[in-house]
Amino acid sequence: MRHARCRVRADIPLAPLTSFQIGGPAALLAEPATIAELVELFRLIGEEQAAHFYLGLGTNLLVSDAGIDAVVVRASGDLTGIRSDAEVLHAGPGARLLDLTTHAAVRALSGIEPLSGIPGTVGGGLYMNAGAYGGEIADTFVSADVLSPDLTTLTVEKRDVGFSYRSAPAFRDVIVLNSRYRLARGEQAKIIAEMRRVWKLRRAKQPLEFPSAGSIFKRPPNDFAGRLIEAVDGKGVRVGGALVPHKHAGMFVNTGGATAADVCALVREIRSRVYREFHILLETEVLPIGFKEDPFAIAL
Repeated sequence: MRHARCRVRADIPLAPLTSFQIGGPAALLAEPATIAELVELFRLIGEEQAAHFYLGLGTNLLVSDAGIDAVVVRASGDLTGIRSDAEVLHAGPGARLLDLTTHAAVRALSGIEPLSGIPGTVGGGLYMNAGAYGGEIADTFVSADVLSPDLTTLTVEKRDVGFSYRSAPAFRDVIVLNSRYRLARGEQAKIIAEMRRVWKLRRAKQPLEFPSAGSIFKRPPNDFAGRLIEAVDGKGVRVGGALVPHKHAGMFVNTGGATAADVCALVREIRSRVYREFHILLETEVLPIGFKEDPFAIAL
């Protein structure tokens, strides 16, 4: 990556760049600030056949204690921008979801209030169809410009994405360059009140005083991971610095000094308990990064 125009640094600790505050270093951390820099970076990655990972804000993932032997890409500068065109918002892949919802509220645009408390970037939100409290990013999504593996720029329309619960197949193997969301004119006071309601619910139900990666497990069909975990006496179970909190059983936290190994052992313990009791294999929502094998796998 010596010829990359963007900022590139070696052996950078990733724990401070993740919401879990866990993980070893990145072999290289590249921070493109424009679409041109991003495209050029991925051209170089392709030419050098280098392993890479797109980090975003580091939410919804667990980085290995050994780190990532790859080029870790983190958007900056123009790639974090947001602008509006009448009722349509345009967002760069590195824009924070919080900034997107705030931008909409300032302009009295309604439709994305449920996303206001979700940490992470717009690009990451699209990758997993982020949602909460009855709303998903798919609800207002119009289209996105993406960079394909062969470095072709394509426009993906909503009908082509295949959105489903925490899934957006069309974004699995591409890099989002920018995306668009159609909202509706609303009463600003009501929009802000709804955003505050969402934040109040999050503060009341989630252990926001500790670092976490959000929900560890996806919601099983016709049930809730938290209910199953509580039913097997999972609340309060601890491995090292990793804990299943009493406030929200599905949202494991780092109480201080937790390692990725701690979290993985805790995930396996809870998955095993639930499977033994209910014959339900909880599917993880958090993404393990930098591991040679699936660190959450259990014996069935």
